[in-house]
Amino acid sequence: MNRDEFAANIENMTVGLDDTFQFHCTRCGMCCLNREDIILSPMDIYKMAKELKLTPSKFFAQYCQTHIGDNSRMPIIRLQPIGEEMRCPLLKNHKCSVHDVKPAVCALYPLGRYIALEKGDYSAEGVGKSEVKYLLQPIECGDNSQTHTVREWLADFDIKTEDEVFIRWHQTIAKVGDKIRELEKIWDMMTMMEVWFMVRAFLYERYDTDQPFLPQFEENAGIVSHMLEDVPRLKELIRNARGA
Repeated sequence: MNRDEFAANIENMTVGLDDTFQFHCTRCGMCCLNREDIILSPMDIYKMAKELKLTPSKFFAQYCQTHIGDNSRMPIIRLQPIGEEMRCPLLKNHKCSVHDVKPAVCALYPLGRYIALEKGDYSAEGVGKSEVKYLLQPIECGDNSQTHTVREWLADFDIKTEDEVFIRWHQTIAKVGDKIRELEKIWDMMTMMEVWFMVRAFLYERYDTDQPFLPQFEENAGIVSHMLEDVPRLKELIRNARGA
């Protein structure tokens, strides 16, 4: 199912917290192959870096790729697939090497989640007022020998039904994306590359894994927002970076 088909069917795929589905993960590794779409949040990188005893920057350099989102205009981070099988780089000996802290998109499978925006309000305020909803994806691996409710499945992976970090991250995407779009109207591509690099470094990499995630994220998100609003200061930072 491509992105357009997925968007068109999202309401039909949506499930309630107490709805049931049948799925048993047999750890066959099939869902770790042909994957170019394992998108990571800052929290994902923080948790996996901590598990592997790496800094987030080193984890990023070793396992990740970046592109700029067509709609969000934000740096989008994904796990960099390996080889002809396009396998997840964290798949070792046919098993997930970070199983206990694997990315949320992997932990949720075969579920997915999205924010149901009220009247298409894509602003940070609109995201904050909207509801987190869950959907059942097409199941292409494992078997149907176990029955779960959505609520139980989330609890098994310590994912909250109203995940504060998930909501705050999407609010940040909305707010920062708006500022980036404004800068794209006035700055050339080379300058925007510097902006995207700074945004990525602060939002995805600037974390101490010995400290709690959310306070650090709030600080980093605040720095990025202030940086993008203070255009003269941002220009100075870019000039200094080029002269370094």
